[in-house]
Amino acid sequence: METTTKGWKWAALALLALAALLALRLALGGLRARAPEPAARERAAAAEPFRWPELAAGAWNVFRSGAAPAAPAPAGQLAARYRLAGVFLILTDPGASGAENRCAILDDVQEQRQILAGEGEDVGPARVVRVAADHVVLSADGREETLVLAAGTLPGRGGSGAGAPAAEAAKILETTRFGNRVGETRWEINKAAVLEYYREMMDNPERLAGLFNAMEPDRDMEGKVAGYRLNVARGEKDFYVQVGLRDGDVVRKVNSMRMTSQRRAEYFIGEFVQDRLGAVVIDVERDGQPQKLVYLVK
Repeated sequence: METTTKGWKWAALALLALAALLALRLALGGLRARAPEPAARERAAAAEPFRWPELAAGAWNVFRSGAAPAAPAPAGQLAARYRLAGVFLILTDPGASGAENRCAILDDVQEQRQILAGEGEDVGPARVVRVAADHVVLSADGREETLVLAAGTLPGRGGSGAGAPAAEAAKILETTRFGNRVGETRWEINKAAVLEYYREMMDNPERLAGLFNAMEPDRDMEGKVAGYRLNVARGEKDFYVQVGLRDGDVVRKVNSMRMTSQRRAEYFIGEFVQDRLGAVVIDVERDGQPQKLVYLVK
């Protein structure tokens, strides 16, 4: 009887040990499944479907209130020379916390050139003291002046452009569904028209796929994504052409954020539809040369 009891005990212990080994093997297998090799992770990321941010119900409302714009400040020496064309939000990595950083898009009327400058940077004889969403403060010779957003060719945000001579008003070089081209590489974009196009894409999966697939990853020597190359043959050629992009352009940055992943593209689109971007500056490589495309959102 004692021998039989001992035999059952040993059998039970053996079964427990076998069960423990089996559980350990399954756990290790699960860890491997949850932590794929780098190459597998890249393939999985590439296969991940593009996620377009959902639009809030109020996104289709008119973007400009009915209130009359505030009267411009009296034009001073700096306001007579510089025109505030737009302000863009410098995008940080998705999910990063910290204070918002903005950059002003200024037109130097005297030298007929466009300047992109942040707080603390010099613009000719002046220095940028502060950049807000709708105005910029410049200083020179111990005094400060405030410039508000200049009115453009489209209705929308913007004042009268304190101090900007009427002769320097933007001239329309081309008109498309999405707005007006007012310079060699500058557009005034009608946000309502862009959002209407966005809604069309959301309702048409085939066109949406074509819009996204037209941007092909451009990889560096190490195989990492360093931007997205436009191939209009893959879809939505009319859209890209109407916003000034050309076949073969490589998008490197959007509002100073490097376009190195799908997630960053999704983040940018989300910021746009949430009405947080008063302007968009796209750094592209065109025919081997860097170029900035500026879009003032109205």
